[in-house]
Amino acid sequence: MRNTMDGSGVGVAVQVGHINGGVHVHLGLPPAAVQVPRQLAPVPVVFTDRKEALLSLDAGLGQAAVGETAPVVVITGADGVGKRALATKWAHHLADRYPDGQLVVRLRGGSPVGPARVAEVARSLLRSLGLGEHAPLPWAEQDLLGLWRSETSRRRVLVLLEDAADAGQVLPLVPAAPDCLVLVTSSEPLPALLAHGALHHRLEPLEAEHGLRLLSRIVGEERTGRDPDGAAALVGFHSGMPLAIALAAADLVLQPDLPLRAGLPAPSLPRPTRSDDPVRDAVDTALAYLPPQEREFLRRLALVPAPDLDRASSAAATGTTQPQAGVLLTELAARGLLATAQRAPVRGDLYTLRPAVRTAAIGVGVPARLAAADACNGYLAHLLQAVRACAQLLTPHHRALPRPYMGRPVEPLRFTNRHEALAWLEAIAPAVAPAMITAVSCDDPAIACALASDLWPLFHYHRDVTMWIIVYEAGLRAALRWGDPMAIREMSSTLALGLVIAGRHTEAATHYSRAAALAQVAGDRAGVAQYTSGIGAALHDAGVNDEAQVLLGEALGLYADLDDRRGAGLAGMLLGSAAARQGHVDFALPILRTARADFTELRPPDALNSARALAYLGEGYSLAGQHDLAAVTLLQARREFANIGHRHWIARATEFLGQAAERAGLPDTALAWYTASLNQYVALGSGRDTARLRGRITILEEA
Repeated sequence: MRNTMDGSGVGVAVQVGHINGGVHVHLGLPPAAVQVPRQLAPVPVVFTDRKEALLSLDAGLGQAAVGETAPVVVITGADGVGKRALATKWAHHLADRYPDGQLVVRLRGGSPVGPARVAEVARSLLRSLGLGEHAPLPWAEQDLLGLWRSETSRRRVLVLLEDAADAGQVLPLVPAAPDCLVLVTSSEPLPALLAHGALHHRLEPLEAEHGLRLLSRIVGEERTGRDPDGAAALVGFHSGMPLAIALAAADLVLQPDLPLRAGLPAPSLPRPTRSDDPVRDAVDTALAYLPPQEREFLRRLALVPAPDLDRASSAAATGTTQPQAGVLLTELAARGLLATAQRAPVRGDLYTLRPAVRTAAIGVGVPARLAAADACNGYLAHLLQAVRACAQLLTPHHRALPRPYMGRPVEPLRFTNRHEALAWLEAIAPAVAPAMITAVSCDDPAIACALASDLWPLFHYHRDVTMWIIVYEAGLRAALRWGDPMAIREMSSTLALGLVIAGRHTEAATHYSRAAALAQVAGDRAGVAQYTSGIGAALHDAGVNDEAQVLLGEALGLYADLDDRRGAGLAGMLLGSAAARQGHVDFALPILRTARADFTELRPPDALNSARALAYLGEGYSLAGQHDLAAVTLLQARREFANIGHRHWIARATEFLGQAAERAGLPDTALAWYTASLNQYVALGSGRDTARLRGRITILEEA
């Protein structure tokens, strides 16, 4: 055999010393053309003046000192003064300087559900750059930020961050690349950003001349020419605030026979010449002119505690059909009463309410408490239906709690494949925490329990452990208030699993024990087996393999008596792993092979746990000294995890390959596998795993 490479080959090359079995090279499809994100909204055709502001921004940017990070420009001003329009106009003017894309994210300052988290924003930005389409993004904030900085270090992008609540939302997202630009809008000046060298521009209302020009562009010059006094009164009353003028003018456009003074509030007393709160007065007037159906639709949206709404969730919250909701959303956005956000995978167009609109809209119609209960009930019913549909596709073997009766049906969301279901779950992740808070506050705690139960695939695939624990602690509180034993068991065991991943094994065992005791009282042998296996799994993760074997063996016996192959597989693969690590490989290997068969022969097969069993089997072969078979088995397991898209277990199988190479006396190969695994764990933000791999690498390098 001639085994050399002279550098003249093009394509895939495989160079090995020995081959056991065949070599298969799969050439993938050529990479798709890179799509450059162009997310800037179009500048409104009625955009007026701001020439001095644009010149000032140009001058400030031209004089900015060149540093090692992207320059930051902050545009501040009162709500409704036109910060977003100015920022968009200027960003379009600069777009050619940033050929790798212009990105837009809302930071939700003033939102009823709180400002956007930095990790959430970083994830959105990375998705806009095309990452996360073929493999999930990490969930830990520091790893998302590290990936963001790596990506922006080789790109020239403009990032528009709208509605910042504080500097803490912005500073972590500033690229460490001077060829990028960060443009921020905020109601407040954000002095902490200024202390870091950000440029600041305070935007003032329009002068009377330009306010009149804006009004003329909306309602028509002929109309303002016929009634110059009415036009001047309207602009003066609204203090030159562009949003207030635009809201008043939108109603006048729809009612061409009205005099321009009809855009002012109705005079119960002698009308003042200038409003103390022009945006609020304009919103009140706009609401007064809305048809009753649109006014009530907007009010129901305002009562929903969500960071944004799409057509399906809006329909559910308001009791309309999805086509009706789509029409109403478009009309309200055209009137300026709704702001359009970005598009989200599967969800489509997203809408938000301006703070002034939300406050005013809540104050009209039937008593707020009754309307809020109905709107929130419909919104939660939509979420429950959709997350259940996702769970049925993504985790069909997971036991689901009964769905509570929500009072009225909602149009169902349907997902055609697993990718769509997972993309939808990721898109609604920012809404999970406020939705759980709302569900827990409901009169029926079954709603919170069912929602937490059906959100399981989100955590099963992405392991956002912090959110995992928050959601299931809330679910457990609701279950205890409800008093339903099955709900308590479900919330306790799922919370326990998250605690195991967080390394909090003692707490996890306590929750598993509670669930096991309830199952024992109910005479539920399957439940006893599940939770006994859970305690064994916690001990296995903690490295207490002798005690783990006892409990896992007990669970395996119970599952065998019940003829539950999936349960037997779960207990068996961990029992086999614990036994192999204790040196009992002759006992362990048959159990691990059986566990693998238990998962693959299910209908449908349990692909994730089948691959896990194979990985533990590969580890068992390695511990038994069957090094070639161990490598082949672990490589196959790693491929299966990659096909599923489970990044944590890809990293774990890579670590197993490093251990197998080390046992086989191949330290250089082991170091390469360990380094690859470490990088994967770092990207996942898994602190425990990262620390363990660093320790393995240090020991190997010092040997």
